[in-house]
Amino acid sequence: MNEQIENLFKENNVPKFRLKQLQHAIYKDLITDFEQITTFPKWLKDKIKAANIPLTTMELIESHRSGNTVKFVLKTHDGHFIESVLIEHKDERKTVCVSCQVFCAVGCKFCATGANSYKRNLTTDEITEQVLFVSRYLKHQDARVTNIVYMGMGEPFLTYKPVEESVKLLNSPDYFNIGARHIVVSTSGIVPRIYDYAEIGIQAKLAISLHAPNQKLRSELMPINDRYPLADLMKACDYFVEKTGKRISYEYVLIGGINDQIEQAKELVDLLIDRKSHVNLLVYNPHEFADYKMPLEKDVIAFRNYLQTRGIEVTIRKSMGDDISGACGQLSGKQLEEKNKGPVFAQKEYFDGDLEKK
Repeated sequence: MNEQIENLFKENNVPKFRLKQLQHAIYKDLITDFEQITTFPKWLKDKIKAANIPLTTMELIESHRSGNTVKFVLKTHDGHFIESVLIEHKDERKTVCVSCQVFCAVGCKFCATGANSYKRNLTTDEITEQVLFVSRYLKHQDARVTNIVYMGMGEPFLTYKPVEESVKLLNSPDYFNIGARHIVVSTSGIVPRIYDYAEIGIQAKLAISLHAPNQKLRSELMPINDRYPLADLMKACDYFVEKTGKRISYEYVLIGGINDQIEQAKELVDLLIDRKSHVNLLVYNPHEFADYKMPLEKDVIAFRNYLQTRGIEVTIRKSMGDDISGACGQLSGKQLEEKNKGPVFAQKEYFDGDLEKK
């Protein structure tokens, strides 16, 4: 809830039930202007208007659509830009991929986001507002956000408190009412926070950005592995499973000639065979910030088949939104510097619900 609003209410002795009405208007009615709150008296709306209080801390700059994927570019109050992505699945699920940092402090070698200089962590409000903007967009389709993945810009467990608070708000019936089982937080392996997350108290899921099955290769691809070695990471994952009873998803980006051979598949089986896990294989999306190649299709299939025949649950995840730089590892902010492929939509068009009509 906007702190300025709360202070204004206190200064004017506004009854507490008005805050509940405001909360309902923002998160249930999905208003875009305080004037739209039908339960507020005119004098209260005038007070809010006179105080020039913004409804959100961020501004929608533009949106890019590619098939069933929409990328939203948002500007923070201090002039930074972040990106979040909506994926509209065929089974009517609506998944929002949220960011939690302005760029990323981890610096994985293959990731476009990490190629930019980390600026700062996002606040709880800035994380939840991404879902709010997408929810407003979906309102025009009589649809709602059903799933959340913390797999956008940044490392969630390096901004742990805002992430934990936002998970609880997204799950709360008073806010977005998204089922805990439909919320997934992904980490590159910040070991102490995995133990904290196991104690969060709701059944939100955990995904591990693994990308390599051994210490040496993982450190080459992900420098964070030197700080939190693979053996320690797996101990923390075992604790999470023991504490929550939930299996972990292991994200594995297949990079041509680097980690996509049967040799690595064998090591991955050895690592996960006795663990409650599911492997999501993602095909690497080449970009200008790193000199890596997309794997051959035959290698992807062979890798998947080897895992399956050894009893590892595995899925090949289809890349979505790569032509608008909205796919995994491609959120770089580049489209803010030059015109990107595909249609671009301004804020008015977004609020008018015209995005689907273009």
